[in-house]
Amino acid sequence: MKKSLIAAAIVAASLAPVAATAQDAASAAVAPTVGAKVYGPEGNEVGTVESVANGVITVSTGTARAGLPPSAFAMREKGLTIGMTKAQLEAAVNGAKAETGAAKEAAMVVDAPIKSSDGIVLGTISKIEGDDVTVQLSDGNAVILKKSYLGLVNDALTLGMTAEAFAQQTQASASAEAGAEAAAPAEGEAAATEETAGE
Repeated sequence: MKKSLIAAAIVAASLAPVAATAQDAASAAVAPTVGAKVYGPEGNEVGTVESVANGVITVSTGTARAGLPPSAFAMREKGLTIGMTKAQLEAAVNGAKAETGAAKEAAMVVDAPIKSSDGIVLGTISKIEGDDVTVQLSDGNAVILKKSYLGLVNDALTLGMTAEAFAQQTQASASAEAGAEAAAPAEGEAAATEETAGE
C-alpha cells in the first residue's frame, strides 16, 4: 500500500500531460467518488476509483494502482474518463515503479534522512543489511524497517505514515517488547521451580 501511494504521486505527475485531452473535454470540475468506474478515451473500462484523498484520485485497474490529479478526469457519455487506456495506464505505473525503485536504491545510503508522509524527519539510516534498514531516530532510539516500507517522494526517502502514527507504532512495539522481556524471567523461574520439585 505504501509503495502504491508513492508510485501514485509519481504517476500522477507523469500522466498529467497525457490526460490533457480528457481535461480539454471537461466542461466542469469533475468530482470522482470511490467505486466509480473509469473509462479510457475509446470508452473501454480502465478500472475503478479506489480512493480520493489530498487531491489524488487513486484508480485501480485490478493489477495496478495510479494516483491521478482531478484535472486528469473528464465526464463523458459513459462516465469518468481519462486520456489513457488500461494497458497504457498499467505500463505507465510499471515504468514509474521501475524508475522509482532504481532511484530509491541509489538514495538509500548511511546517514540519509528518513521522512514521514507529512514531511517530518524521523531519523537517519545507520545501517543497511539486505532488505533491512536500521534507522537512528531523532529521540535516540533505533528501529529496523524493511526497504519496501520506504518510498521516494520529492527525492527524499519517505515512510508511508505520518510522524504521529509512526510514534504511536514505535511506542506500541516498545511496550510489547518490554512486556515480553518482563514475562520471560518469570517463566524461567517457574520452570526452574518445577524442575526442583521434580527432583
